[in-house]
Amino acid sequence: MQGLAPSPRKRRRPFHSCNECRRRKLRCDRKQPCGRCVAQHAPSCDYTSNSHITSDQPASFTPRTEPRALPPTPSASSLPSNDSPHASVPIRGIQSKTRVFGHGHWMSTRPVVFDYSNVKSLAGYGEVIQLDSVSQMMAQCKQLAQDLKSRRPRPRWLPVQIRESFPRASVVEELINLYFTHFESCYRILHYPSFQADYQSYLNQPEEAKSSFLVLLLLVMSAAAILHGDADVRHEMTAKIPSWIHICQGWLGPPLHKDRLTLRGIQISCLLLLVRQVNRIGADIVWISTGSLLRMAMQMGLHQDPSSLKEMDVLQVEIRRRLWYTILEMNVQTALDSGMPPMITDQDWTTQPPSDLSDADLGFEGHPTQWAATMPAASSRALFQRALAQSIALRLEATRVINSLQEEPSYDDVLLLGNKLTGAFRQAVQMIQGDTSTSNSESSDQFALSFSTHLLRRFLLCLHFPYAVKVKRTPTYAHSQKVSLEVAQELLSLLGDERYAKVLINGGGMFRDIITRGFLVIYLELVSELEPSISIFASKRSRDRQMALMEDIRQVLQYSKDRMIHSETSPKAFLFLSVASAQLEALLDGREGDDSMAKAAHESLVTCQEILKAKLDSASSTSLADASPWAVDGMQSPLTSHEFGFDFLGGEELGHGGSYLDLFQAWADGMGANGELW
Repeated sequence: MQGLAPSPRKRRRPFHSCNECRRRKLRCDRKQPCGRCVAQHAPSCDYTSNSHITSDQPASFTPRTEPRALPPTPSASSLPSNDSPHASVPIRGIQSKTRVFGHGHWMSTRPVVFDYSNVKSLAGYGEVIQLDSVSQMMAQCKQLAQDLKSRRPRPRWLPVQIRESFPRASVVEELINLYFTHFESCYRILHYPSFQADYQSYLNQPEEAKSSFLVLLLLVMSAAAILHGDADVRHEMTAKIPSWIHICQGWLGPPLHKDRLTLRGIQISCLLLLVRQVNRIGADIVWISTGSLLRMAMQMGLHQDPSSLKEMDVLQVEIRRRLWYTILEMNVQTALDSGMPPMITDQDWTTQPPSDLSDADLGFEGHPTQWAATMPAASSRALFQRALAQSIALRLEATRVINSLQEEPSYDDVLLLGNKLTGAFRQAVQMIQGDTSTSNSESSDQFALSFSTHLLRRFLLCLHFPYAVKVKRTPTYAHSQKVSLEVAQELLSLLGDERYAKVLINGGGMFRDIITRGFLVIYLELVSELEPSISIFASKRSRDRQMALMEDIRQVLQYSKDRMIHSETSPKAFLFLSVASAQLEALLDGREGDDSMAKAAHESLVTCQEILKAKLDSASSTSLADASPWAVDGMQSPLTSHEFGFDFLGGEELGHGGSYLDLFQAWADGMGANGELW
């Protein structure tokens, strides 16, 4: 076995070719940039001396071909570190291009056997044959392979005239500003200076813009459209967004292609999930797409802290950390909504939370002062994301408990978990309030507070709700009733934030919490308050409380009507809330509720009919030809009898003495064939 004995280490020859030519094993002319990189339209042409690791950054963050002075930036080693013992330990797997692999992948065999002399001699043979005719034949084979691959189905290209669907330039800039000053507070997806640099390049040479940036721009505008102050702009964008979403989804390509495994691909996927929820397009099944995004991120190594990967600059480090915690947040929120497990634990990642450096501190191409005047303040940092990251592991555990299909936790465990969630929320509030740069006076700061409050508090409502509705039969669940009511009213108070209210009115998924559990908690609380009291004095004292709860009910009813005007297409939610509100109004006045409920049902349906007709007339300007490319056979199922039935209003389910669990179940059983409630 003499041939297997390890050979002495040999001094490696210095590298002269650029990284891309060395990776492809081609002769390099050593120019800057080299001829092959120019011919292949490579995003960069870098030279690394005496290193076998090549740079593989996405186009958004790679230097341009011409050298350019950059502003001074903090080093990666200067970033705050946490106490994780795994944070700086090199990974045991392999890094290849944009991906990382464990030992189950075939590429992991190379470093294991590389020290054996026979294997090393095989590896060295590759450098010898580059000067021989074999290298030319290899290049020809590669070209043939590329020609074959080009004939395979590829992700859809963007429509040639896509830029013609953009609003005027001033509106585009307003939408970009709205997105960065609002949604980027909690979901850190984009780096503002890098995005602005790409946007300016697009304005200067729109025909040369990369398709990936155009997709990114479409999604940024789609996310921010509902926040725009001009109703005409909102109406115009509402008509375009569904088509834009389909275009962006088609560009990503199902199944994912390897050329989408970049940080830009991750950013597009995150934005697409956000846009679908904000605009209520497939919002109820976002968890499925989030699972694909989570695995995509893990395949690219975002779940491993950058300190354990190849050396990278501070911008790359922070972008990766921000994206990972954005994906974790999206995953836990959508898992909660879908009634499914989060499919990941805190043992599956070592990535540290992002630092609180601003986007300007991270460095970017161009002049340091170029974007200083327009750069968002609070949303350019990761303050709110860091506050959310503190409790991500706890909320993952809460989601597993809430959505478990096999085992119901003991009530003591529920109380313990609820106390931990409450403590985590208080800790997050203290962290945010302790930051002197957060004034809470600007609308963007208030939006960030509302958004983060919603993302955190809804877990308590989901945890305690199943016990709160049983309190009449099991008085020991009184604490759950109290907590559920507090959270429901807190979520209802978010409607006082004008900007965030637009998201609640327009969005799906988590943005419907007020109509689902929130309304039912307040409804059941008021019903219990309206039960006859033995004490006349107690009845008088509770009158003010009853009126306050009834005002909450009226507010939810108005909110449901607003959703019907702006986003809903099914009348079921507004119909149910109208009937329930009429019943409570009658009980407050000491009247029988049957006539009031029947009248409310009729009036609510008349209102919905008028709203839907107005929507249809407004949408008449959009031709059927424009929508036909997105029509898929079998996607629209025919209306069935239960779509027009009122079984969920029958029996005693809305009666004063009925089962409230049956009430909720009957309401939920009115699910449409498209998988969306109401």
